[in-house]
Amino acid sequence: TPLASGHSSPCVCGERIFVTTFADGKLATVGLDRASGKVLWTQPAPHDRVEQVHPAGSPATSTPACDGDRVVVFFGSYGLLCYDLDGKLLWQLPLGPFQDEFGSGSSPVLVDGRVLLNQDHDRDNFLLCLDAATGKTIWRTAREGTTRSYATPIVAEFGGSKETDAAKSKQILVAGALQRRR
Repeated sequence: TPLASGHSSPCVCGERIFVTTFADGKLATVGLDRASGKVLWTQPAPHDRVEQVHPAGSPATSTPACDGDRVVVFFGSYGLLCYDLDGKLLWQLPLGPFQDEFGSGSSPVLVDGRVLLNQDHDRDNFLLCLDAATGKTIWRTAREGTTRSYATPIVAEFGGSKETDAAKSKQILVAGALQRRR
């Protein structure tokens, strides 16, 4: 299926595939049928201006996330957008553009009804947690001392076992690049 350019990885969820695209100054999220490749819907992303990116990059780098009910996408030129599987906008959260000469590269993560998003740029870096159903901020924490990390958060479980019925704890892990001190 011919699509506009973009660097996101395809997000496969059930019978759908989701990608982000960029062409002719327009950002979009695209939903496709997995079996046929047919484009089911295309939703443009609002933005006042397109973020600066490296010539080898794209403003459609972030990979969509899907939990079977909703698709969450991130564009550094705008912020977060959440759609149902048929492309209906559920909520949006403007965040960008950011100060970073290479563009945004981190992707949202959906876990346990939450959206996690890491944003490390030249300044004002943060890790964000939202309610996936409403887009409301649950918490936001500054990531001081990091710069230009394009890492997507992962959630890891530690401890516990079936033999002891001990509880497992979940932790959010995010790689980061340290600022050079002068």
